[in-house]
Amino acid sequence: MFIRIIPVGKIHQQILDAVQSELQDRLDAKCKLMDKQDVPDESYNQWRKQYNAEVVMNTISRSLSGKFIDKNIPTLILTDADLYYSGLNFVFGLEDPEKSTAIVSIARLKPEFYKERPDAKKLLDRIVKEVIHELGHHLGLDHCHNNYCVMCFSPSVQDVDIKDKSFCKECKIKMMTKGISTE
Repeated sequence: MFIRIIPVGKIHQQILDAVQSELQDRLDAKCKLMDKQDVPDESYNQWRKQYNAEVVMNTISRSLSGKFIDKNIPTLILTDADLYYSGLNFVFGLEDPEKSTAIVSIARLKPEFYKERPDAKKLLDRIVKEVIHELGHHLGLDHCHNNYCVMCFSPSVQDVDIKDKSFCKECKIKMMTKGISTE
């Protein structure tokens, strides 16, 4: 599997390196790091003081239009923007199968967002879980009911912390039936 990674906003190289390494190890993915982009101004909602995840993905996808035609190669957008999506107060990530694009925000994955001391290890762990979760959707997996499976829906950061970086046995079987090997 090949994955394009686009940093949007301020994403430290340490995060990009860790994500690429984990995707290589866990999904046998080859990653191509694309040029950094700014968070699209039109995605900002001044009343919410957040960015619309769908608008960010659409704007970035349009900027790539014509450059990449293979929808089988997913694009992963990593951003520091605090995201929301239709009807939800916030989202850690979102995947759009039509555009073969996923977005993950690190804003609410940072311990300091919750008035905790910065913890790089905890942050990277959370980011990797959400990245693998969104790419799992790209690979055709739905949310899983197993609280420890990376595909479990996480409405809070505590739920992210509970789950593993791995797919449960049932999700692994679903992936194997599609010819995809994990770990």
